[in-house]
Amino acid sequence: MQLDQSQDFSLLRRTSMSLLLCFDSLMDTRSVTLTAARLNKSQPAISRDLARLRALLKDPVFVFIRKRLVPTERALALHRQVREALAGLEHALGEGQPFKASELAGVINIGAAAHIELLLAAPLTLALQKEAPGLTVRFQPVHGDFSPDDLDSASMDLAIGLFQGLPLRFPRQVLFEDERVGVLSSSHPLAKRQRFGLQDLQHVKWLAFSHMYGKQTNFDRALQDSGYNMRFSAYVSNFGLAPYFLMETDYATTMPRLIAEKYCRYFDLGLVQLPTELREARMLMVWSERNERDRLSLWLRGMVMQVVNGLLPDRMRPGRK
Repeated sequence: MQLDQSQDFSLLRRTSMSLLLCFDSLMDTRSVTLTAARLNKSQPAISRDLARLRALLKDPVFVFIRKRLVPTERALALHRQVREALAGLEHALGEGQPFKASELAGVINIGAAAHIELLLAAPLTLALQKEAPGLTVRFQPVHGDFSPDDLDSASMDLAIGLFQGLPLRFPRQVLFEDERVGVLSSSHPLAKRQRFGLQDLQHVKWLAFSHMYGKQTNFDRALQDSGYNMRFSAYVSNFGLAPYFLMETDYATTMPRLIAEKYCRYFDLGLVQLPTELREARMLMVWSERNERDRLSLWLRGMVMQVVNGLLPDRMRPGRK
């Protein structure tokens, strides 16, 4: 199709790369202060850019609700396209230039289920900061019925967990496959059991992470056609408290065997095999499609795989038995 050259990119001529970067950062941070720091500008300069955006788009772009910037529907619809365009330009401009992790600065945001955070947080942080000393590594909790919206909004660079039912548009990679087991105190009345059957689940008092409360879980999905269910009657705010809770109660919980065995080194706990329907524990790394070719994302995903491969025995890697 031939474009009328007199109208070609007329709106782009009225904007600038600086303005688009400001919009992208405001969408990420929802904060004038944080955007000013990120772009090395003053807060009044960011406010002026926001005023220009509002005039250009003929839309408020953001409204203040409880002292927080909340994007309008127009801003939400526009951001994905702007972000993809900026990422495409960054990729094109970076072609042929060496990627230097040592020059990276800023924050890497990793969504992690409690179990994988226990396993990966320390070694991954050390590995990332060895290559990129200027990076800050921030782990965020993702549990229960995980919503991948944060990956699209760029508030999370990637997420790692036992995710199921993710939209197909999200690229993913299996980090490892494990067996989920029941975990309880060695003094628990059922501690000498080697295996729980489906009929046993309703007779066990189950502990879960508070983020799972009121949400559909992997357990719900796994048991939906079995006629059985698991009733969680206690929730803790931090799953790192789980072994302490188990030691003082007659509750049980579940976790991947690899993590359970790590806990058993420090706590007097017992492991019980779960019904077949609940055993699969496939740890996935998930990221936004817009970051599929992003060099920072490629580097980060490669570092995660490198650290995981250094921690796991061969039998737990995908495709190994």
